[in-house]
Parts: sequence; structure tokens; C-alpha cells
Amino acid sequence: MRSKPDLNITPFVDIMLVLLAILMISATTVTYKEDSVNLPKGSKTSAAKKASINVTIFKNGKILVNKKKYNYKDFIEEFNLKYGNYDKSSLVYIACDKDVKYNYFMQVYSSIVKIGFNQIGLLTQ
Repeated sequence: MRSKPDLNITPFVDIMLVLLAILMISATTVTYKEDSVNLPKGSKTSAAKKASINVTIFKNGKILVNKKKYNYKDFIEEFNLKYGNYDKSSLVYIACDKDVKYNYFMQVYSSIVKIGFNQIGLLTQ
């Protein structure tokens, strides 16, 4: 007399649980960003005051000032028009991608200094 074969689903359930665990771990690390800035390494100090002006320089030539995008050509004039009347003791934080050329960064930095801002912080990781 022949015996009927048993259907053993234990290995199938084990594989599915492992795949589910991998999916749950990898799903938490996925983030979506429009533009990202690759900041250079720096010291681990934190600022006590909140910046009133945040300047972000991207490697593609775009400059973001308090969530408003500028081209490099328009930045100096637009920044002077909009922030020229601000209190010159306001904090200005500059975040610059580490792949941006030094000359490009210094032109943006010097234009902010020429307007009269004297408290400028450089952001790092």
C-alpha cells in the first residue's frame, strides 16, 4: 500500500519570513530628496542660535537662500536687493557641497561679506 505524500510548507514559510524581514529593514533606509548637499567633515559643535538666513550652494550651480532658488549669475544682485536691509548682525549659515570649486564658494562668501553681514557660519557634517 502506498502512502500519500505530505505537503511540508515549513521551508516556504521560513523563506517568506526572511524576505519580509529584509524588506522591512531596507524600506526604512530609503529616503527621497530633490537635491542633496554633500557637506565636508567638521567639528561636532552645535549652534545655540537659529540662523535668520540659510544659504546652500549646490554642485550644479544653483544657490538656495531660505528655500528660494537662484542662479549664480543672479545671486549677488538678488541677495543684495532682498537682504541688504536686514540687520547686519543676523546669522548667515552657508552650506556648500564639498565638490563645489573653492573660487565659486569664495565669490558667494565675499558677496555676503561685502553687503555687511559679520556673523557667518559654515555648516559641516
